[in-house]
Amino acid sequence: MNAVEILSELQTRGVELQAAGDRLRYRPVELVASALLDELSEHKEEILELLGGRVGDALGGVEAASVTAADLCQMRLGEFASAGLVVEVRSKILDEVVIFASDNAPVDPGERRAIYRASELRALVGLEPKGLCQVNLVKKTFRGTIGPS
Repeated sequence: MNAVEILSELQTRGVELQAAGDRLRYRPVELVASALLDELSEHKEEILELLGGRVGDALGGVEAASVTAADLCQMRLGEFASAGLVVEVRSKILDEVVIFASDNAPVDPGERRAIYRASELRALVGLEPKGLCQVNLVKKTFRGTIGPS
């Protein structure tokens, strides 16, 4: 199983899974068989990324141009959401510069590049490159926001 399949299986079983720092917490414990527990352990890092997501993962990796950008790439989305930051990032997959903005940060209304709020980035984590490119094209064309799926 991969990380997404594991999360799907847990949801089907009615198991609540949460990221707690670098640990996974789940309940009810009795619904997680030992084989599934082994899968959780094996894919722990991927699952933590899917649950908590790091800012730099949303658009397929960000090239860090400075120490500040490197710090940003390690920041959890929850931290970034309220950090009041607006940052230019170069997406390797999109091969262009886009804007990542905290949910509470003001952004220049004349900005022509795609702007991704922290609340939108979570929806992008795990998308295949083709899907990211399609979302970015639509975002640039219509200037809208990405809602929950």
